[in-house]
Amino acid sequence: MTQPRLRLLSTPSHIENHTPLYVDIDNARLWNLVEDETVHLILRKPALLELARRQDSLLMDHCEKLLAAEDYEDWLMGISILVALGTPEAVDRLVLVYAQSLNDERRHVLCMVARILTAEHVKPFSIMVREVAIPGELDVSGWTKTAVSTLKDVCKRFGIQTCGDGDLIEDIDSTGSLDVLDIDEMSTLSDR
Repeated sequence: MTQPRLRLLSTPSHIENHTPLYVDIDNARLWNLVEDETVHLILRKPALLELARRQDSLLMDHCEKLLAAEDYEDWLMGISILVALGTPEAVDRLVLVYAQSLNDERRHVLCMVARILTAEHVKPFSIMVREVAIPGELDVSGWTKTAVSTLKDVCKRFGIQTCGDGDLIEDIDSTGSLDVLDIDEMSTLSDR
C-alpha cells in the first residue's frame, strides 16, 4: 500500500527593487492620508505599507479597526498590513484572527502567517497547518522555511509523505537576504 502524499508546489516570486512610494513623507502626513475616508482604501494601501515598514506604533490599533470593519476589503487590508508589519504582536494577532475565522478565511490567514512565520510561533502554526496537511497539492509559494518545515513535520506525524516538484521555495532570512532552496534539498536539510 502506498503512503498518502502531499505535493508541495512553489513558484518563485518577483522581488520589487523600486523605492517605496511614500519613503520621503513624514508619518504625520501618511496618517492624514490613511485616515482620510474620502480616499479609497486601495489608494491608502501604499501609505499603510510605508507605516508598516517603519514599524509605526499606532498601526496595530488601525489594523484592529480594519479587522472589525463590515467591509471584507477592509478586513483583507488589515491582514495584509499585519503581515507587512511582521512583528511578534502582529503574528499573535493573525493567529487570533485565524482562530476566529471561517474556513475560506482561515486558509487565507494561514497562508499569510506562513509568509512571516518564525520559530517563535511554530507551536500555534503547527496547530493551524493541520488543516492543510492532507493528501493532494498545496501551493507554498512565499512561505518561510520555518513554515514549510512545520508543515512537513505535521504531515510526518499524520503519516503523509511530502514531496516537491523541484520548484523553489523562497525565504527572506533575518538579514533580509533572499535564500532560495530546492524543495528536495530542503527535505534533506530537515532530516539532518
